[in-house]
Order: sequence, then structure tokens, then C-alpha cells
Amino acid sequence: MLLGHVFQSVESWTKLATINMRPKVAFAVLKYSKKVGAEYDLIEEKRKAIIHEITNTEVGTEAKIEDGSDELQNYIGKFNELLQLDSDLEDFDEKLCDVIDAVDEKDETLTVQDLARLEPFFADCEEHGKK
Repeated sequence: MLLGHVFQSVESWTKLATINMRPKVAFAVLKYSKKVGAEYDLIEEKRKAIIHEITNTEVGTEAKIEDGSDELQNYIGKFNELLQLDSDLEDFDEKLCDVIDAVDEKDETLTVQDLARLEPFFADCEEHGKK
């Protein structure tokens, strides 16, 4: 999976982590969502470093890129390059089908967008409902 998958998925992992489910699945979601959060934090650090590099400011100081500037185009290009790099995260140990089954019985729901954001983290699973 790519760093872009991690960057876009944090909200969906957080949402998944708030849904009640069987303890085994819930614990696995907890452990993995912490790994996703740590990877996201690294992306944020690198994103900020890109901003400081482009604006010629030191890390820890305030830096801003103006809309419509050449700096913005440079930032977008460098940040997109970062998001295209492979993540070090391993696939989630649980099957997506098992997580869907654990959530299906609850009043809470995951949207199609949530599932699309989460799908890259799971090893392939058979068609939902088949064992």
C-alpha cells in the first residue's frame, strides 16, 4: 500500500475504532489503528519538512505557502511524490469480511468511502458471506 492510502484512511480507521464489535476483532483494530496513526504522524512530519524546505524556514518555526504561488505548485508536486511511496505497514491480520461481519450487526455503519479507504490495508478476502 502507498503512503497516500495511510494519509487518506485515518478518519475511517478512527470511525471503525468507535464501533462496538467482538473483543478479538476490536483488539486487532485497536493495535492496527495505532500503527496507522504512527505512520500518519510520520507523513505529517515529512509534509511539514517539505513546507519548510520550500519556504526556506527552519523546522519548528511558522511557515506558510500562499495560494496560487509557485511555492504551492512545488509543494503539491513534492507532497504527491511522498504519497506515492510505499508504506512499511504490513497488511492487517484480519480479513475485511470478518470486520464487516463484526460491524454488520451494529447500528453504526461504514460508508462506501470508508470501506474504499480501508480496503488497501486488508489481505484479499473471498466474496463477503462465503466461508
